[in-house]
Amino acid sequence: MQENKLSRPDLEVEDHTVTGKLLKRDLSRLLAPNSTILDIGANRGQFALEVLEVLSEVKIYSFEPVKGAFEDLKSLSAEHPQIIPQESAVSLKTGQTTFHVTESDVGSSLLEPLPNQPSKWLTLTEKVTVNTTRLDDFIESGTFDKLPIDLLKVDAQGADMEVVLSAGKFLHPSTIKAILVEVNFTIFYDSQKPYHEIFAVLDKHGYRLAWLYPHRSHEEWLWWADALFIGKE
Repeated sequence: MQENKLSRPDLEVEDHTVTGKLLKRDLSRLLAPNSTILDIGANRGQFALEVLEVLSEVKIYSFEPVKGAFEDLKSLSAEHPQIIPQESAVSLKTGQTTFHVTESDVGSSLLEPLPNQPSKWLTLTEKVTVNTTRLDDFIESGTFDKLPIDLLKVDAQGADMEVVLSAGKFLHPSTIKAILVEVNFTIFYDSQKPYHEIFAVLDKHGYRLAWLYPHRSHEEWLWWADALFIGKE
């Protein structure tokens, strides 16, 4: 059979558009007025704005440790008071740690990027000291008094397992109803946990995979995805 030579669309642009529509569809199913959302790895508030397009009567606690991104996040919160910025990374220990800032700071992480990667979001520019908090410490801090948390979004650039595990005793659908976590299908960072270990941990704690919002590499293969988990029952 002759190979189809028809040109393909730009899959990264196509996937971004489709993914955005599907994610907003599912956010509208998960969230209700006065929902509480934890946004880990908020950067400049991109995800928070997506949520507000779906539902404006929510509270979004947005965690971002990188100084420049956090300043932009604070400015955004002045326009949208539903966004409550937290200048901190989320880790297994509350305190301080070294944070790896990349040229395009969306790739910044608790973990160090592996060397010789061409992308700007994987090119290390500096190491800084940032504040860290465990999620269970934050939940118990009295910052908010409403449980359950309707959605935990995690985009921690390879350190996503640490964020999930830091929820401790709250890592259960009765207290965190849904989790949207970035999972990578290739290793970008030193000590990064593979995606199947994240799946196993969430399965053990009562969650099931509800949907995948895929992102493709330049070679058109699955590179990473945002995985949505909800309670099994």
